[in-house]
Amino acid sequence: MKKKKHNKKKNKKSIKLKIIFLAILAVILIIVAILTSPVNNEERYYTGNLHTHTYASDGKMSYEEIINESLNLGFDFIAITDHNTIGKEVKEKCPQEKRILCIMGEEISTTKGHMLAIGIKEAVPKGLSPEETISKIHSQNGLAIPAHPERKTIGLKIEEIKNLDIDAVECHVNDKGEYNFSCDLLNLPKVYNSDAHNKEQLKILANICIIKNLNLESLKEAIKENKCSQLRVKSQK
Repeated sequence: MKKKKHNKKKNKKSIKLKIIFLAILAVILIIVAILTSPVNNEERYYTGNLHTHTYASDGKMSYEEIINESLNLGFDFIAITDHNTIGKEVKEKCPQEKRILCIMGEEISTTKGHMLAIGIKEAVPKGLSPEETISKIHSQNGLAIPAHPERKTIGLKIEEIKNLDIDAVECHVNDKGEYNFSCDLLNLPKVYNSDAHNKEQLKILANICIIKNLNLESLKEAIKENKCSQLRVKSQK
């Protein structure tokens, strides 16, 4: 009888020890999961410009000048979007850039106005319809964004944009620092760029986006989910 009671006590003690062991193990696993998870897993604000030009088209900046000025302004990302081309230097250096998230892009002249391609690897030819241009951008998993809508001769019209399979629309500020409200007429995700051709224009306007991880795919997702708003960097003198 005494032996049976002793065994019961021994079994209860064994069960308690197992429960304690499993609880400790669970705590250890949770701690390990926290310590090994990415530190930037939470959403944060990141800033940058998605419409810039170098000497490869009509810009007044080299690749290095754009990168250095972007860093001086505290940008986290920058897209280089020369007219109807991806410059040789951009193609060679941008994908390898470690100082900032550098995004290859292009500003394409369609038959009806300019279209930004964000996150492409090969240049899209000019002179195609907006629909064909968008299709070619999407085939490279890039974003298609009409540049400076309603701008005379080079901006797509609001009514035209409504019928296009685009990912966002650009809100921009002109050379005088004046905001163009055309984009506000569209119920679409928006990005905010200064169409920078020189260092001073980089200071006018930028995007501030809510992004989980600072990489191209997360940025594209944030743009499509309308998680970017405007940041006035500095008014142009």
